[in-house]
Amino acid sequence: MLTKNSEKLVRSLGLRKNRKKSGLFVAEGLKLVTDFLSAGFKPENIYATVELPEAFDSAPTVAVSEAEMKRITFLETPSPVLAVFSIPESSLASFRDAPLVLVLDRVQDPGNVGTLLRTALWYGVEHIALVVGTADVWSPKVVQSSMSALAHVQVVAMAEEDWLDWAKVHGKSWVVADMDGTPARSFEWTSGQMLVMGNEGGGASEALKACGTKITLPGDASKMESLNVAVSGATLLYEYALSVKP
Repeated sequence: MLTKNSEKLVRSLGLRKNRKKSGLFVAEGLKLVTDFLSAGFKPENIYATVELPEAFDSAPTVAVSEAEMKRITFLETPSPVLAVFSIPESSLASFRDAPLVLVLDRVQDPGNVGTLLRTALWYGVEHIALVVGTADVWSPKVVQSSMSALAHVQVVAMAEEDWLDWAKVHGKSWVVADMDGTPARSFEWTSGQMLVMGNEGGGASEALKACGTKITLPGDASKMESLNVAVSGATLLYEYALSVKP
């Protein structure tokens, strides 16, 4: 049975301030929830309108009606499974030796952020740096659009100046996606770089551009002003993957 307090808690997690306060996030869909469980994420509660498989036996589950699921879902078409998980603690420790860190600089659209997360994972990039101002990766929209990538990548959010200081201390170099840069096909990728994908409207910040090498995707600017940040990021990650392929 879905209690009023439980319903209120789940719905409150649509707001960043409540996710931050509670340390919880929502995931929906049998496969997505299963992936988080398999990755060791700790469930607060799992709500289901169907009988769950054995993998859920040790998890706290609550049977709900379809009407109750409609009241707590963040999807247009409710899934039969919705889970509330604890947000894992983030750590910079593993970022030090990462061959490539993907940096999202104030990327604000949840769909773009989710797509970049799952594309990064596809190409073997497991460390994601978020500049403050980027969409919260634990929002319901990003969690859904990332298609369980968040179960496998390391994500840390800090202010721009903190990332700049951290990169300097650890000998990282910046690569900034920009219209005025070296064509991706002739770009020299090296270990320890941080690839910056900037804001949808304004691109990367001037501070990041000033300290980094620029990389671009050649195209016909007379017909198309720019590519979507998720498309650009996917293409640059593909070029990176080609360069490091054994």
